[in-house]
Amino acid sequence: MATDFGDESGEKLFDWVLRIGQDASEQAMLASAEKLKNALRNARGEIGGKGPEDAAEQPSEWAKLSMEQFASLPEYRSIKEIIDGKLTGEGIEHAFFEDKGKEYLLFKVEDAPSVSRTFGDLEKQADIALDRALEERGKTREQIRDAQPLEERAASARESAKAIEAARGKAHEVEIAAVRSK
Repeated sequence: MATDFGDESGEKLFDWVLRIGQDASEQAMLASAEKLKNALRNARGEIGGKGPEDAAEQPSEWAKLSMEQFASLPEYRSIKEIIDGKLTGEGIEHAFFEDKGKEYLLFKVEDAPSVSRTFGDLEKQADIALDRALEERGKTREQIRDAQPLEERAASARESAKAIEAARGKAHEVEIAAVRSK
């Protein structure tokens, strides 16, 4: 099945979406997949940010990305494994670490475009995995959406719009850590 996605991370995303679906309704599958895609999209925006560099010091070699948005998703451990596996598969040097109660993804500044591209691939694979999971349950996104009352769909859309607006207003948490070469 890895050939369906191009690599093993797509298969793991498919398994993740199925587990979410087993624990909740199809609505929860849609919501969780959408939250994951939003977290990946926001992370890509944060990766593009730059931290301040002191001209007197050597340029930063490492960047850290807050995993806070991912940690709030169901099955975070699985998502972290998926991200780890995909970055490893792409040959991107990285590590996860905790600092002051928050978890971060550490990667080389020079790899930022590759990390962003990898997160973009995962975002696309999340859509494919969701469609396959819904197909296995005998439903389509449209059938699930159409089964939900219009008032609930409108409320959900307003809630999503507020969340997106709030995410745009937040300061990005990418910090470029100054690391001196030894």
